[in-house]
Amino acid sequence: MHLPDVTPYPMPAEAAVPPSAQAWTVEPGRAALLILGMQPQFLRAFPATAAPGAELLANAAALRRAARNRRMPVVFGHAPGGDPEPDPDGPMVPERGDHVITYVRENAFLRSHLGRVLAVTGRDQLLLCGLHAAGGVLLTAADARMHGIQPFVAADAVADTGPEDHALALRWTASRWGVVRTTRSLIQEMAGR
Repeated sequence: MHLPDVTPYPMPAEAAVPPSAQAWTVEPGRAALLILGMQPQFLRAFPATAAPGAELLANAAALRRAARNRRMPVVFGHAPGGDPEPDPDGPMVPERGDHVITYVRENAFLRSHLGRVLAVTGRDQLLLCGLHAAGGVLLTAADARMHGIQPFVAADAVADTGPEDHALALRWTASRWGVVRTTRSLIQEMAGR
């Protein structure tokens, strides 16, 4: 499988996050965290020692810790074309109690049981992080909204092959159907600050 080349770029700082049309805040009792496409074969294109890979991994891990501390469901979405079996030595491996879904195309709701996981756990907010911002993240956020679920995108815990696609995904999500915040801001909201 050929992986696209990634142009190194810095993650967006707080000042670069587009304003969101929605005024929602994260409520841990209503929210779940979805980690999209962070399978080893996709992460190889995002070296952990360079931008944006290093921040992607660190921020996704911070969101995961915060979600688990707040007893929020954590869902791993395995993207099409990737190995459905996690690498036990990989940086983002499902832990006991995490949900794992496999979806088709780029939308994590498409032919997966994501909707059922959210319904059974009583969640109507979805925090998204992972790959690819202008693909899976953008389309899943849009479909979440169509399902009556409030999507939140962690601006610095998603990545794409270049800064243009990353910025496009954040702008579209913020202006139309979701909330875009930095990892730090989302974690503060989860803590009630």
